[in-house]
Amino acid sequence: MVQVPQPVNDLIDAMNRYDLDGFMKPFATDALVNDRHRQFWGTDAIRKWAELEITGDRVTMDPYHIVNHHGDVIITAAIDGDYDKSDLPVPSLAFYFIVRDGQITQLLLLPPNGRNLSKITPIVEESTPYSTPVPEPSARATA
Repeated sequence: MVQVPQPVNDLIDAMNRYDLDGFMKPFATDALVNDRHRQFWGTDAIRKWAELEITGDRVTMDPYHIVNHHGDVIITAAIDGDYDKSDLPVPSLAFYFIVRDGQITQLLLLPPNGRNLSKITPIVEESTPYSTPVPEPSARATA
């Protein structure tokens, strides 16, 4: 049995209930979400994205493949919701979760098996301005 970290379980549960506050609760304040090659840094940007594209579109996920990879978890799930599905032959996504100290620090959403991302819809276009640049480094890494 594959272990799924509690913050990931909490996010999936909240997502399937369209609960924005519950969806946000597992994220670290400086978390990163990358969806459609757009970066949402920090909970303010993530909340705006999720309000439009997750709870706003009433997206649900039904996990069918879970892999633990060096302590991180990759969940491939069937997705459904009130978004334009006209160019999605198989509506599923791979969710790459990185959890540190009991919080989601990164979530990457990618198409499984390299299939094309869906088209830009009005909702996707509306949330894109909230995509944020990579923050400035707080200190130079040293070897």
